[in-house]
Amino acid sequence: MAAILTRMRCLYIFNRMGICLHYHVWFRPLTTLSPQQDQKLMFGLLFSLRSFTNKMDPTSNNKGNLGVPQLPGQGCSFHSFTTNTYKLSFMETPSGIKKMSYLDGNCSAI
Repeated sequence: MAAILTRMRCLYIFNRMGICLHYHVWFRPLTTLSPQQDQKLMFGLLFSLRSFTNKMDPTSNNKGNLGVPQLPGQGCSFHSFTTNTYKLSFMETPSGIKKMSYLDGNCSAI
């Protein structure tokens, strides 16, 4: 557990309405935004990626409109993506709680 926390940079937990329930920063080299702006941008990124993956879902005949909210478990979803500097992991519970963890780029998924 300690090895995971040393590689974890930020943790976000959102409810189904997009309100941040928990936000914790362990390591952030640059801080340019307020915590509220950071939380809003991260939820926007999550919403956009979920909408995009639902639209690109190869198993669904009904694609719906891009940007329309989906129910938990509906359509296709992403679990993580990696850049050269960080990895973002995502998990959603059946009740709509969304957990996002912002990790060091060399860390495996949690």
